[in-house]
Parts: sequence; C-alpha cells; structure tokens
Amino acid sequence: MQNSRHSNHTTLLGGLALAMALAVSAPHARANVYATNIKLDGALGHNAEVRVGGNVTISYILNEPATMGVTVNILSGASVVRSISIVSGNPGTAMGLNSVVWNGKDNLSNNVSAGAYSVSVTAAAAAAVGFTNWTQTSVDTNPGNYVYSPRGIAVNINANSPWYGRIFAGNAAKGPTAGSATPTPGDVDGILKLNADGSFADEGQSTGGYTWVDDGYDDSPHFLRYAMDDRIYALDWTGSGVVVGCDNLMTTNEMVLSANNYSSNPYNGSFTYGWDHFDVTDPGTSNALIFLGDNDFPSAGLWCWHMTNGIADPADTTGQFVIQTGGDLSLLPSGGFMMDESSNIFVAQDRSNAGDSSERAMVFTNWDRTSTLYTGTAWQVGGADDTFRGNFDMALDSRTNPKLIAVPQSVSGGIRVLNAADGSTVTNNTPGDLYSSQVLSNLDGAIAPAFTNVNNYDGAVWDAVGNLYGVCATAQRVRAFSPPSGANQATTVAVEQVAIVQPPVIASLSLGGGNVTINFTAGATDPASAFLLWSAGVVKGPYATVPGATATQVSPGVFKFVVPVAAGAPQQYYRVSR
Repeated sequence: MQNSRHSNHTTLLGGLALAMALAVSAPHARANVYATNIKLDGALGHNAEVRVGGNVTISYILNEPATMGVTVNILSGASVVRSISIVSGNPGTAMGLNSVVWNGKDNLSNNVSAGAYSVSVTAAAAAAVGFTNWTQTSVDTNPGNYVYSPRGIAVNINANSPWYGRIFAGNAAKGPTAGSATPTPGDVDGILKLNADGSFADEGQSTGGYTWVDDGYDDSPHFLRYAMDDRIYALDWTGSGVVVGCDNLMTTNEMVLSANNYSSNPYNGSFTYGWDHFDVTDPGTSNALIFLGDNDFPSAGLWCWHMTNGIADPADTTGQFVIQTGGDLSLLPSGGFMMDESSNIFVAQDRSNAGDSSERAMVFTNWDRTSTLYTGTAWQVGGADDTFRGNFDMALDSRTNPKLIAVPQSVSGGIRVLNAADGSTVTNNTPGDLYSSQVLSNLDGAIAPAFTNVNNYDGAVWDAVGNLYGVCATAQRVRAFSPPSGANQATTVAVEQVAIVQPPVIASLSLGGGNVTINFTAGATDPASAFLLWSAGVVKGPYATVPGATATQVSPGVFKFVVPVAAGAPQQYYRVSR
C-alpha cells in the first residue's frame, strides 16, 4: 500500500469507398480541429469491398466544429479523382459524429473503375473563430468527461491505428455507483476510453482483464502512457510499482515490468513508497526502454530496463542507472519524466512547500544510453517559484521534435506549459486565469468566478495536432484545451484501402466432354482465387457452393470454371460470386 501524494449528421455526396485505418498528414504547427474514428459502413479498422457504382457510408468524429469546413479528397494512388468541399455549418462539419454517403462517382459524375482507393479528410478552423488564447473546448457536463478519481491521461497519436485520437483516462478509486448493476463509467476503477470529442468509445468500457485495486490511496492505475506499438501502459502503484500494457480496446493485458525486474536493485530494500513514475519509449524496436523513478528520500533516481518481446527483460533484475540524484536532479524524479527520440530526458521534481529553492523542471541532453547522468542539463527552471508546486507528471507534445512541455500541478493548480527549448513559461493564457497577469502562468489554474481556489491536475497529455488534455482532480473531469493557433487545419488519411470491384458476370456456359464450362468476366486485376461457384436445381435456389470448383484465369478479367457433370444429371443453375 502506498501513501498517495495527492489526494448524427448525414450528407449524400458522389465519390468512392473509403478505408479505415488512419494516418495524419499535418505539420507540427499546432492545429486543433481534426477528424478521427473513421468508419466504413459502421465498421472501424476493416477493409471493405464495394461494387462499381455502389454506395458506402463514411462516418468520422470531429473534436471541434470545422468552422472553415471539411474537404474530402478521394485518391487513386496519388491522384485525386474526387474532391468534395463541405461548407461550415452544413452536415459534415459539426463537432462529434458526422457521416457522408459516397456514390462511387468521380469529379465528372462517372462511376469510378474497379481498383483501390483511399480518402483524406481535412478539417479547418478560421482565424476569426479560432482561439487567440488557450481555451477549454470540452464541456464539463458531458457524461464522458467525468472521472471520479483521475490519475493520468493518454491519447493515441499513432496515425496508423484505427483508434487514432482516442483518449484514455485513469480512474484510481471506485466512485458512488461502482458497485451497481449499471455503474457510471467514470466511477469504475480502471481506464476510461473516450473518443476525441469526449463521447464514450463505441465498444463500451472494460478493465482489460486486469484487477485494478482501490487501495484507498488512488494508486491503481496511477499514470498512463500511450506508445507507438499501439498499447496503453499504466503504472499500478499498489505495491512497489508494476507496469501493465493493454490494447486500445482494453480487452487484454500483459505484465510489462514486474517486481522481479527490480528485485536485485540496490535501492529496493530501502523503499518506503517505491516506484511512482514511469515512461516507455520505442516499444517493438531494438531501442525499447521502460523507465522507473521513485518518490523516496534518499531517492533511487531514474532507472531503465531494456524491453524484449514487449516486456522488460525478465533476466534483468536490477535495471540500468540513468540519472543519479544529488546533482542537477537535486532530490528526486517524482514530478514525472519523458525521453524524446534524441535521448534528451525531461524531468520534473515534485515540490510542495512554499519557498522551496529546488528546480522544478529540467532536461538532460544527449544521453548515450550507457552512462549514468549526474550533471549535464541544458536548462533548469522553477526554483523558489511558489506558483510551480506539486508537479504530478510531464508531457512532451512530440517525442520526435518537442516544442512544448505540459506539467500538471496538484498544489499550485492548473497546467504549466513550458517551451522545450529553454524551459521558459508559455504565458498566453485565458483572460481571468489566476496567473494570466504574471510571467509565471498556469493554464486553468484557478476556479471561477472568485479565482481564489485552484484546480488540481493529476495528468496531462498532447494529441497529434497540438491540443492539450488534462485530468482535473478538483472538478473530477477530463478537460481539453485548444491552443491559440488562429486559423488551422489538419488532414486525416485513411491508409487501409477499400476495393471498388467489378461484379463477376457469366458470359457463357457450354457442355461437353462430361464437363460444364462457365465462362465469366470480372475485374482485370482480380485473381482467379477471388471467386466461388454456386449451383441450384431451380433458378430461385437455394444455391450452394460447388465442391472442388476452382476458377482459372483465361486472360486479364476473363475466367472460367470447369465442373464435371455426370450423365443423366438433373439440370443445374449456376452463379459466380466473390
């Protein structure tokens, strides 16, 4: 047991069938409106086939209204065959679920030919209605935003994942309805799944098969990370700390780092509180690492374990010493940490007392993945800053090229946003915020209307297009903030293709040599293995597949079935299908 440190719109348009898995094509500029959760005929993440001239319904979720409209481009390879612009205010541009029906036609209203097609959805917001200040875009009364005891938050930023844009919020204690037959999702101990607009995930909520324990100290789960292997990682702090990995649907789990991995660590026997922070980088690659940091005095510092086959190396029971405390990291890494792809390690210290001179945040640069760091920071900030207390975690807006850092505050309140280059505070905050008139400022730090009490935050994260999310323990809410980006846009590309297919057409039948030959045509690129032969004794059926019937290709787009027929056999009717 731990001592917790802190308490439907529809439009009919011409076009093509679309694909399901997602990719994003957008610059690192902080766009804030984007499309996610793209579905084809109601299915997420699955390929589909559509006949030439057939319709398909494409749905998507916008996290904010597209105030400059939505543009849908249909592509054959790199060529746009159809471009559709939906003007703001029309169906297809609203926050939340939208849908369009494509009728398989190109820009000239001709049916497109058989082949593979993809789609891009670009959502845009105007400068006139874009935000000039950091602005909360989520609605606290939305049922999906409620979390009883929020601890940690993550967002899927993998452009190749069907669940791109999905939000995960940790709830570390059972709420009032947790034991009822139909509990409120935010009252259930575990990880809450939301779409980018704050609506509940379509498949419902689940525990991932893991037993999350309400120990009375808000420890399970305690922190979350999303990684590019398309898994959610969570720290369970009910013991000395273990890390669990779950899939996006929260249907499976795996113990990624267990107590055995630090059983020989020299600090293991001296822990009072144990490992209370973690990070995971590059899982699924040869560079995969999982980090742990503690909340003890004296501190164990920061350690890492190499991952193999998706888990910390079982043979490593000690770990690798990464940062020793007492140097630039003066006390402990209890305010969170993240490493970028250049092996720069950003670290925060959790300090609660007024006047504490310890630096609150820093970056150790260019770690060689071998040495133990003691000094070598490029910058350190926050010492003796009483508006920068109670660091709960640290979130980079990008591991590849970080520009901004979010540090949620559980004492000062709000979320401190720093420039990654030098640690300076981003000061463009919403008017009326407690700290807006100061150089040192925290986003959503104070509670309206008096602005004398603070909103304690126990987690923060960025999405792929620059929006900032936090879990506010005071309000028991997931909150989303749009940056002051003015006009902005982001493009979501469906990367799993849908085939527009030519239906098979029987051209002729012939009988001879004890066989019946069924000649038919289909798409020029179709393989013979794509087709089945069916037969029935009467024209209306029922039809059944012909055992052993195998199509052969005569020429591109021309095929035949040859089926033996016994002498005196009754008349048969045939159909060919894919």
